[in-house]
Amino acid sequence: MVGVVIPAAGQGSRFGSAENKLFASLAGRTVLEHTLTAFENHDDVQWIVVAASMRELERIKDISLKYSKVLKVVEGGESRQESVLCGLKALPDDCEIVLVHDAARPLISQHLISVVIDTIRAEGSAVPGIPIRDTVKRSNNGVVTETVPRDNLWAVQTPQGARRETLLSAFNTLGARIREMTDEASVLEAIGFPVHIVGGEVSNLKLTVQEDIPRMEFYLMTTPRTPATYRTGMGYDVHQFVESRELWLGGVHIPHTLGLKGHSDADAALHALCDALLGGAGLGDIGVLFPDTDPAHKNRASMEFVQETADMLKRNGWKIENVDLTILAEAPKIGPWRSLMIDRIASGLQVGRDRVNIKATTSEKLGFVGRSEGIACWAIATLSR
Repeated sequence: MVGVVIPAAGQGSRFGSAENKLFASLAGRTVLEHTLTAFENHDDVQWIVVAASMRELERIKDISLKYSKVLKVVEGGESRQESVLCGLKALPDDCEIVLVHDAARPLISQHLISVVIDTIRAEGSAVPGIPIRDTVKRSNNGVVTETVPRDNLWAVQTPQGARRETLLSAFNTLGARIREMTDEASVLEAIGFPVHIVGGEVSNLKLTVQEDIPRMEFYLMTTPRTPATYRTGMGYDVHQFVESRELWLGGVHIPHTLGLKGHSDADAALHALCDALLGGAGLGDIGVLFPDTDPAHKNRASMEFVQETADMLKRNGWKIENVDLTILAEAPKIGPWRSLMIDRIASGLQVGRDRVNIKATTSEKLGFVGRSEGIACWAIATLSR
């Protein structure tokens, strides 16, 4: 069982902004969201704990607790390692392996996370690093005093980690000395525990100054974070015709003598669509997220369900590639409303209309649909991550 501690209590004074650099926009999302998404999407990670400063605790909670694997957002300490210790203590007792990752390293890849976890399992600890290739000088008051041999020198990155019991033992042994240590490898080194280095990634940059943002966005555009994962979900819904209700279908109000019976606006097409999207992402179903026992959903527009479902998929790292709906109804005729339905659904999902397809057919007078007792809808959604 793997847990991740993300220390996010630092102030980032070198960034040159009054606002914490973790809230800076990187390709349309905050830096912190990119970092959390990387670990949320990794199959081996069970829990994430974020350590934040008291001043920004609520704002970081607002961002972090939207992710299903974030267990807690705790108040951090005055130093990095004090924050890490707060996060360590918040992880469950059955957590075996702990990774500690800089909140300001948003470009961590799934591959590097896997390499670090696998190395910890095999060797007990791991730290990623890049061999130093440039000549290194030591200076005093602007004057070079020494050329440092670069053989066996590494610029280390995160995530760094070890078995949870090893890290806790190290922290307990060192006590107040942890305040002086800048990374978790230093903590392990201080108690004589061997730290195993693995190859890091040039793109695994730490945001330090504002000039780093364009460079990070370049890597986001040009470097695959992980091979794409594709999934397909299917949804089905049926609603009975009743009198004295408006008919909503595909997000469109259609003039008709009858409406559909349901707790919300009973838009069967959008309900099937939500189930297809949630099913593909493995996030449950519409009955769990928007139960008809909740008075808050009484007569609610189903397009709101679609928008919230799309937001949930985005937070979990899923992209909507395509949705395909089939509407089964004897009446009304769907053809005149099809294009408007596509526009409404595409807008609700925040995708191009070329990613939405709607088909309509009848049941040739057979069954409850053929008797004009209701409408049935099927939906299929293809997602990528």
